[in-house]
Amino acid sequence: MTTKDQKHFLSRTMDFMMEMAQQVVFVPKNKTFAAAYSDPQTVTTKHAFLGMGDLQNDVPITFDGVNDEGLMGATLYFPGYCSYQDAATDHTWAVSPDKVISVVLGEATTLADVKKLFQEQITIVNDANPTLNAVSPLHYIFSDSTGASLIVEPQADGMHIIDNSVGVMTNSPDYHWHETNLRNYLAVTPKQHDDVEFLGKTLKPFSQGSGTFGLPGDYTPVSRFVRTAFMKNNVEPAEDENAGVTLAHHVLEPVSIPRGIVVTPDKTFDYTCYSAYICAESRSYYYSTYVNQRINCVRLTPELMQETDYRLFKVQPDEDINYLN
Repeated sequence: MTTKDQKHFLSRTMDFMMEMAQQVVFVPKNKTFAAAYSDPQTVTTKHAFLGMGDLQNDVPITFDGVNDEGLMGATLYFPGYCSYQDAATDHTWAVSPDKVISVVLGEATTLADVKKLFQEQITIVNDANPTLNAVSPLHYIFSDSTGASLIVEPQADGMHIIDNSVGVMTNSPDYHWHETNLRNYLAVTPKQHDDVEFLGKTLKPFSQGSGTFGLPGDYTPVSRFVRTAFMKNNVEPAEDENAGVTLAHHVLEPVSIPRGIVVTPDKTFDYTCYSAYICAESRSYYYSTYVNQRINCVRLTPELMQETDYRLFKVQPDEDINYLN
């Protein structure tokens, strides 16, 4: 989303069956780490970046984030459609699925760089995350200070790079399916329906919001995509960065999942662990968590950029209530 004063945001919910909001990880320039679990090849960051994630064996695993050039990225689940390679092709890096965000934010400056990386430099390989003991089926979205976005979906017929999206992304099916499905909701509008003459009676809408009748309210990725796209298309634009954070929070709340509403086949709860609201221009990473709705922020300040090693900003695990008496 773009504010009236031209601040650009990439915002997301992280929905999973285990807690993902542990710490925001800062990664400095010139940091070298392995890009894959199964390959010893390393990459060295050209850019500093930060985002929600973890350190595993001194390697940053970031789920989303922003770098020092204002490039932002996030990863989302893509089960049933995702396909990776067994090994890297010649002259490319083998990159584990959950290390893609770290590699791209450390390497790329613009969306053009991101596209070139996936076309020429990165091979996403079938690497299991040692914590989950599973290969995570993922796809990716990137955005920058131009306000444009780029979606990357690794599938059996190749790497799909989509650069003319509506700027909304969710889980399976693939992006093009979701965009096509928006045509089923052309009649949904934020405007109130007019009174209707019906069999000699004047029928009036019930209260406000009649134009949104038919907007899906369930928690499937299909419905959450439609709700978010509708809101993005119709909300009043925010004035500035602070208002942009607030607006992004409100847009994501209708698709945030409380614990207990979505039960997995393994009898666990899929829920919104955290929501992130990332600003390209200020290099700011805002977030709120399931148990702490206060919005916190970590920024790529000049002082932080001078650091030469990882730094972890721990998430406050308890609700932060402002008691007034």
